[in-house]
Amino acid sequence: MYQCPCCGNNTFSVPPDCAIAFICPVCFWENDVFLNSPDEASDENGGMTLLEARENYLKFGAVQEHLVQFTRPPTPKERKNGF
Repeated sequence: MYQCPCCGNNTFSVPPDCAIAFICPVCFWENDVFLNSPDEASDENGGMTLLEARENYLKFGAVQEHLVQFTRPPTPKERKNGF
């Protein structure tokens, strides 16, 4: 498993640079393989940056507060390892 670039949990079955349109079930970040930096706006995430999504995940448990209902906690196997 591979780390989600937003929440850091091991939810990706392929490397993030290959996971086109994969949505993390833990934070609801839609992977954007075209991002060049964490402060670049993501078309797949409504113009939100990865930095904003990470802040929101820490605050709300999802990339946006209204998306919390679509997320779940990471399984023990998925838990982040030092992200």
